[in-house]
Amino acid sequence: MSAALAVTKLQIRIVRNDPWFLVIMFGMPLVVMPLFKRTMSLSLIDSGFDGATGAEQVVPGQVILFGFFVAGSVGFSLYREHGWKTWDRLRASAASSRSLLAGFGIPWILLHLVWQVALFVAGGVALGLRFNGGSPLAALLVMFAYSCCVITLILLLAATLRTVNQMSAAQNVGAMVLGGLGGALVPLEQLPGFAQTIAPATPAYWAMEGHRSVFLEQGGLVDVALPVGVLLGASVVIGLLAANRFRADETKEFFA
Repeated sequence: MSAALAVTKLQIRIVRNDPWFLVIMFGMPLVVMPLFKRTMSLSLIDSGFDGATGAEQVVPGQVILFGFFVAGSVGFSLYREHGWKTWDRLRASAASSRSLLAGFGIPWILLHLVWQVALFVAGGVALGLRFNGGSPLAALLVMFAYSCCVITLILLLAATLRTVNQMSAAQNVGAMVLGGLGGALVPLEQLPGFAQTIAPATPAYWAMEGHRSVFLEQGGLVDVALPVGVLLGASVVIGLLAANRFRADETKEFFA
């Protein structure tokens, strides 16, 4: 555990020294959100949510969509150690393979959660997103569960793929496909039938279900129990798969 915490501190120090990726990933959704607010308002009203402003869809949706890109940083940080020729130094420490994996995952779960909270606050200020009786704690639990799920998913990809280019392609395609199918771009009711059938297989679907419950249906902790439970359960399964697949002695290619 001490080895994992040491790697965790190192990752946080690296991000603190170069935070621009997170700054950009914070600004981009804020640019996109206002562009689709009115369209999402009409879509939600058409789906039966009278009085919806559109912020209830566009803020969670963009956070979930861009959240997959942010989660990709945990995979990038792992490949970067190989590019910097520092991976062997980590392997030579007392850290086991699982401790190394945890050391990369733990800080990015925390950073991903803070990033989500900041965007929801900004969405409330800029676009008028309100809880309207929904539980802030329930929304926070959905954010935490989503962070756990996407970070472990990226760790599984990083443990499986050999090059950073493969990782980048999987991350980019995954963000758009999983986000789109999960209802992050438009309300689930507006998707084709086949997409609605597939949607529950994506983390975005359960995260959107949780936020919809809070922001559109005045939901509380009980109402988000299923989405949070599914996301956390998936995190455990995916995390175990990543730990089983990860090999510290495998060489990763950071450059093309």
